[in-house]
Amino acid sequence: MVIHLTAHSAYSLQEGLALPAELAQAAAGYGMPALGLTDHRLLSGMVEFVSACRKNGVQPLLGLEIDLESGPLSLLAMNLSGWANLCALSSALALRPDPESPCPFDLLAAHSQNLIALSPPQSDPTGKQLGILREIFPKRMYLTLQDPAHSLPLADFSRRLSLSLVVNHPVYYLNPEQATLQRTLSAIRLNCPLNRLPAGAIAPEGSYFASAREIESRFQGFRAALAASQEIAERCRFDLPLGVPHMPTVPLPDGLSASQFLRQKAEAGAVHLYGRISSEVHARLDHELEVIARMGFEPVFLIVEEILDFARQSGVPFSSRGSAASSLVAHCLGITSPDPLRLNL
Repeated sequence: MVIHLTAHSAYSLQEGLALPAELAQAAAGYGMPALGLTDHRLLSGMVEFVSACRKNGVQPLLGLEIDLESGPLSLLAMNLSGWANLCALSSALALRPDPESPCPFDLLAAHSQNLIALSPPQSDPTGKQLGILREIFPKRMYLTLQDPAHSLPLADFSRRLSLSLVVNHPVYYLNPEQATLQRTLSAIRLNCPLNRLPAGAIAPEGSYFASAREIESRFQGFRAALAASQEIAERCRFDLPLGVPHMPTVPLPDGLSASQFLRQKAEAGAVHLYGRISSEVHARLDHELEVIARMGFEPVFLIVEEILDFARQSGVPFSSRGSAASSLVAHCLGITSPDPLRLNL
């Protein structure tokens, strides 16, 4: 069965219409075993998408659409390492002076491991870009076949470039009647009248959630390209752990764990603030440090302390707030100003 590899949700801001859960439900309704989400430059809807796919018995394929100089490129993660590269790539693009500028090849190459690339060849008729991408994604590069009218010349093109061909139907909305709405949304995004929308500013024609049977009937005679979508789904089969904290790694002194280092800093701060560690201070620190360790939050306290130390030394004003604002550990680390013991917090 053919699988939609490049669906766009409402998290593709003012491009896609459907929520991730609606896409997952549509895939389940059509009996599709898997579905790819490749929102434009963003991964914001991925947790919602994975949760909805699990609920509906659909394998989630985690992806991202980026812009190259000559057109779009869709990327799918093969494993957790590939997912980490998607996150790094999305973040790096967002931090560029112009976040909407094309992604340079050197940045793409730096985060290409364990990613599958899907490229529409219509945007690169000479094959120059595809040759570069083939080097960046060895044996992980596919040409996408989206229009039956281009099937025969594209098949010859893929053979000349020694690239695999996959039938891929981009999804931006759920049913054909929503095409006008997607066009209007594109005009809003570009602050442009409908009759002046530039070519390529809207979703490809017919980008609704088509059934597998409909796609297969369009591309009769291209069994290998149809089956390639399932092949890609199998190459991207992994679980994204949800509901489990993933704390950053912080540099620690030799021989000390994060818990030990945090206790050392908290006790040093307590001595600085109170002159000595009284039984009251000792009991309060013990209790808080036990809770922090049980939740695995030691790196958070250490990182926030480092950030605020830098702000303090640089003359940058700051103020602390949040659920740990009454914490003695936070006070001893210089994260918060109010004394929780004196104020009975």
